[in-house]
Amino acid sequence: MPNPSKRPNPSPDPSHGSPVLARLAERPQVDFELDFYEALLLRIADFADVLRAQASNLTAKGLLKEGLKVDQKLVQLRPEDPTAHYNLACRYALLKQPDLALNTLRRAVELGYRDFRFMIQDQDLDSVRKDPRFRAILREYGSR
Repeated sequence: MPNPSKRPNPSPDPSHGSPVLARLAERPQVDFELDFYEALLLRIADFADVLRAQASNLTAKGLLKEGLKVDQKLVQLRPEDPTAHYNLACRYALLKQPDLALNTLRRAVELGYRDFRFMIQDQDLDSVRKDPRFRAILREYGSR
């Protein structure tokens, strides 16, 4: 006769018994990542990959000014990184700062950013796409 106390456990519910895990399970992924990356950056303030992810998450949540600060820090840490400059240009464009957006975009391209197909379609750059300086960057560097 089988022993009832030896029944196999059903799949464990990760939130069962833990109010902390229950709260985490109810949160959107981006909120979890924002808190996680913030805690990580308190320990390792110059962790470039985490800064990049944090800026993206802040922007996804509509926290553009906070994302801008993170992108600015990333560019300070990695002044020769074309992607860091490109992301900063996008943040400026989202904040309707066309001069800063286009100057930073030009710098990204000067440093080697070459995904012009993406640049043309990137919705983050919608506010500067019709600016003649945007088209000038494409003409000048896109033909190289």
